[in-house]
Amino acid sequence: MNRNSPSSMKPTRASAALVTAAALSGGLIPGQRLAVAADLDPLRGQRHYEAACAACHGPVGRYDPTLPGVKALDPKPADFTDPLFNSREPMGDWFMVSKHGGPPMGFSPSMPAFKDAYSDEELDEIIAHLKTLAGEHHYPPGDLNYLRPLRTKKAWLEDEVVYLNRYTARDDAEDVVYNAIEFEKRWFARWQTELKLSHEFEGGHGQWDEVEAGAKYALYDSLKHTFLWSGGSDFAVSLKSGNQAEAIPYLAAAKGLGEYFTLQTSVKSHLPFEDVEDGDVEVAAAMHWLPTPWPRGIFPGLEFTAKAPFDSGDRDMLQWTVLPELNFGLSRRGHVRAAAGVEIPLNERQYDFRFHFYLLWDFADGMFWEGWRKGRAKAGAGEYE
Repeated sequence: MNRNSPSSMKPTRASAALVTAAALSGGLIPGQRLAVAADLDPLRGQRHYEAACAACHGPVGRYDPTLPGVKALDPKPADFTDPLFNSREPMGDWFMVSKHGGPPMGFSPSMPAFKDAYSDEELDEIIAHLKTLAGEHHYPPGDLNYLRPLRTKKAWLEDEVVYLNRYTARDDAEDVVYNAIEFEKRWFARWQTELKLSHEFEGGHGQWDEVEAGAKYALYDSLKHTFLWSGGSDFAVSLKSGNQAEAIPYLAAAKGLGEYFTLQTSVKSHLPFEDVEDGDVEVAAAMHWLPTPWPRGIFPGLEFTAKAPFDSGDRDMLQWTVLPELNFGLSRRGHVRAAAGVEIPLNERQYDFRFHFYLLWDFADGMFWEGWRKGRAKAGAGEYE
């Protein structure tokens, strides 16, 4: 499922399942939310899994390709013993697929809906059991993956292709249109690399702006506290005259705020190699409201930034902006998303406003064109129609 989907916001019972899974893996500190965890019976979840799921997914979470029923399935069932797959999928996503079936979420019509067979609590118990099938690992849990902000650096590790656009309106100068394409790839349990190429139009004349490469590492994660902390650095080389270069180190954090809100923050610095005094430090924070667990929808957000140039001169020491935005889940899986917002300076008026937009494709959840329609099975095929 899409790592940027709002289904990181879990239903109340799914939140309890998350705590139970943490308890089963030793992640729950004694005395912390024991009453919530005690509402669920993981052994009953295992029994329900063996009765309802094992025929396709296998007794230990890995399907058996020799079984007649599995041979007919296309695509094949998920492998819950794979720590990357198991960890990157939020429990809220699994709850929605288990309850409503594959087609409403843009997945295989072979996945049935269990909303009439099991209660929400029983589904939570099944999901809590599923989360134990990958064993101990060092992958951050996908429940800490929140919507991508427009300005704030994201802490989560991605497998994405992102198109970025920024329009800057200025009264005393030509408007600037910035376009970029960014490729992000996860490696091992806690690493991500990225590569970005950007282009600018100013006054009707376009030129390549810069090429940027970088790496990110997940420093710390806590499922119990719904907190993720990452650090990394980008290296940018200007493609304009001079070929100037700079390092962009950063720290990023993500925190869940109850059922309906998420908070993400980042601090980064631009450090030009030739003249560090031309650099700056920028702090950004983004909050999103997640009113529904369905990936397809509209999700409001608000960002603030504060930039401190090393050499401010006659300018304000801190340059503040506010950025109201909307995030759009486009596909049923939520693996194709867009966001748009208008950034307004609050004190230093270097520009009138900036319009930001991105379109992203999380390729870990399938091809760009998959998962848009509510599929139905073709006879004997188990495919979308």
